[in-house]
Parts: sequence; structure tokens; C-alpha cells
Amino acid sequence: MGALLQAAYFRFTPYVLGAFGVGILIFVSALAGISTRPEGMLAVLWPANALLLVAFIRVKEAHTPLGWLAAFAGYLAADLITGASPVKAVLYSLPNLASVAVGVYLFALLSAEDQFLKRAVSILYLFLISSAASVAAGLVASVAEGVAMQGDPLVSFMFWASSNFVAFMVILPFALMVPLTRAAWRSGLYADLREEFAVKSFYIFVPAVLLFISVAMVTVVRGPGAVVFPLPALLWCTLTYRLPVVAFLITLIAPWLMAGLEFDMIATVPDPENPYLGTLSLRLGIAMLAFGPLTVAAIDRERSELVDRLAHAAKHDFLTGTLTRGAFMAMGQAMVEAVAAQKGRLSVMVLDLDHFKSINDTYGHRAGDQALIAISKIISANLRDQDLFARLGGEEFSLLLPDMAPIDAQALAHRLRKAVEETHVPTADGTPITITASIGVVSRELDKVEMLENLIGQADNGMYSAKAEGRNRVVAL
Repeated sequence: MGALLQAAYFRFTPYVLGAFGVGILIFVSALAGISTRPEGMLAVLWPANALLLVAFIRVKEAHTPLGWLAAFAGYLAADLITGASPVKAVLYSLPNLASVAVGVYLFALLSAEDQFLKRAVSILYLFLISSAASVAAGLVASVAEGVAMQGDPLVSFMFWASSNFVAFMVILPFALMVPLTRAAWRSGLYADLREEFAVKSFYIFVPAVLLFISVAMVTVVRGPGAVVFPLPALLWCTLTYRLPVVAFLITLIAPWLMAGLEFDMIATVPDPENPYLGTLSLRLGIAMLAFGPLTVAAIDRERSELVDRLAHAAKHDFLTGTLTRGAFMAMGQAMVEAVAAQKGRLSVMVLDLDHFKSINDTYGHRAGDQALIAISKIISANLRDQDLFARLGGEEFSLLLPDMAPIDAQALAHRLRKAVEETHVPTADGTPITITASIGVVSRELDKVEMLENLIGQADNGMYSAKAEGRNRVVAL
């Protein structure tokens, strides 16, 4: 019995904690939204729905029936504690839950890559999902107003839909990308921020500074056109910073713009027939102000990643992932010059697989490719970060080992020879392939610059000597 209770405790505790966290999150964020609510209107920015949607997407322990119940309780508690009647609190909770339900359902249809905005088209999906979830909130709110008979259902639809749409477009991009663990934080957003602002020049801060200046000018200039003042600086930010940083900046400036709108710091164009039209229009304008730069930043990131992949492909062998001969010669010559400038030591190794043609002839080229891949992984696993490793062509590889004593280079060559000999590459019919390698090693104290081609040629001579002596051995010159 005790074991069953213990198993149940460990199984269900994460979900209980997840639901409790959801309840606290919604209660606090709903209170924050209510505190920005002008008299007789909805909140300036309602973060609760966007945060609940993110919690359900990113934390599986939160997205449970208990989590939904906790969210409902959080909405109710926030409204009740701020003076709403029980009926009104329930009616206000239903549109919020409806918008999140639609958002969760639609996000579940996306790939993980699109859920976390890894592609440019992901921003379009975000826009469409935010629109659908916002319409759901508006529709349920209009029905709730009709049941309560406290207001105009059409006005309720417009305000609930626009309020949710702005919150989704402003909060979701950053919230979906922000790391949840310390390790992810250090390799994710923190790394982005550190790399962006590591440049020891004020120039890197100029776009962000101008963005905040332009946002401050909005409430000084006033008028409906003032809301687009931040756009030039925001576009500059998209071309300067990475997407998570741009999303973070948008999350910072959007509440200020919304506050300026709701508290009459940004004047709207009055419409006697519909006094709410100007406010709704500017709300949607603020949301679209976020959508445009986010799209540009996502496209720029995708383009940069494509350029990086192409650059990597140009420098690395398509089969083994090692450096190509051209990249190795260019990087290696630079290394030779750097070592010579410090009068340091350099070892060059050439490794050639023995009787490799017979492997292709006997087992087929696919088996030969698998052998090359396996050997490349073995060699890579034995190298340091500063070492260079390339496939020169066919079954011949070369290594460049800076700051390594000759005895250590020879010991490494013997380890590699033994590791290759002990490798068994499986074939299609299950027959393991045994491979051996002949290795030539050259070590030099460089007091002047030499040509890498000459050093590789000397190591190549050592490799041919190893083959002449019977193969599967190391010759150091």
C-alpha cells in the first residue's frame, strides 16, 4: 500500500504543482490587467490569456483538466477580489477560456518548429491563430453581454477581440521563445543578448535607444498618426538584433503605446456615430506594428541561417562532415603562420585506409560510405577543439595538430590506428567490415613560415612508407 501511495505521489505531484502554478499565474496576471482597466472599459493590456496559452503549450504538466480548472479559478478570484459580482466574474471568465482553448487547439496542429517560431512562416501562423483566438473571445463575450443584458454585444465583441489580439501579438512571440531552464537560457536568449551587446561600440545600442525615444515622442506629438513613430526605429532594430531580442523590445514598448491610447495621451479621430472606432483602430494598429517587424526579423533570421548552412556546406565534406580539402588548406596555412609567429610546435598527420577499394568492390559503395563515416567519427572523437581535420579525397584524411609534442602526436597516431582496427562496420547482410589504416606523422618546431602543402607532402611520404612496410602501422618522419 505504501509503495502504491508513493508511486501515486510521484506520478501526480507534477500535475498538481503545474495546476497550482497556472492558478497563481492567471490570478496575478489578471490582477495586473484589471489594474490597467479604465472606468467602464476593458484592460489596457490583458496578459492573462496569452500567458495561459504559453503555459499550456510549453509545460505539459500544466495542460490538464486540473490546469484548466485552476485557470478558471484564477480568473474568478481576480474578478471577485476587485469587486465584480459572481455572475459577472463567471461571464468574464468564459471569453478568456474560449480564446485560450481555440489557441491551444490551433497551436497543436503546428509542428514544434512553428510553435516556437523557428521559421519565417511561423509568424504568419501566429498572426492567424491570434486572430482566431481573439474572434472566439469576442463571440463568447458578445453572447455573455446578451445574457447579462448589460451592454451592446457588438461593442463587446469589438473590444474583447481587439484587446486579446493585441495581447497575443505582443506577448506570445517573446513568451514562446524565452528559455525555461537555466541551461536553455544561457545558450538561448542570454547568449543572443550577450552576443548582440558584446560589441564595444555605442553603435549597437543606437537602434534600441532611438526606439525608446520615438516611443516617448508618441505621447508628446499625440494624434492618431503618432502611433507609427516607433516604426522606423523598430525596423532598424529588426535588422540589427536577433528575433528574440526584437520580440523582447516589442513586449516592452507595446504596453506604453496601449497606455497612451487608453489614457488619452494618443488622441483618436472622433466619430460621432461610433466613438469606439478610433480606439479600436489604433489598438489594431499597435498589434500590426508588432507583426511587421517580427516578420522582417524572422525572414532575416531564416536568411542568415541559410547563408550559414551554405557556408558550412562549402567548407565541409557532404559525407563525413569533416573539412573539405580547400577549406583545410586555407585554414591550415593560417594556422601554420600563427604557430610560426609564436615559434611553436606543429604536427601534421596523413591517414589512409588500407585496401579500401576492395571494400567498395566486395560490399558496395554504400558500405564504403558507412565505413568512411564511422572512421571520421572515431578520429573526431580523439581530437581537441583547436585541431583541424579534413578528408583530402577518397579514403585519405589529414590532421593538423598545433602545440603538440612529437611524442604525443605519435601516441595519438597509434591510438587512432588501433581504434580504426577495432572498428567493425556492419553491412546490409550483417557481415562486419574490418578496416585498418596507414598513418604518416611529421612534427616540426616552426621558427619561420612553411607551406602547408610541403608539410602534408612529408606526412604523405610517411604514410606511403607505412604501406610499404606492411600497412596498419604508423611511420613518423
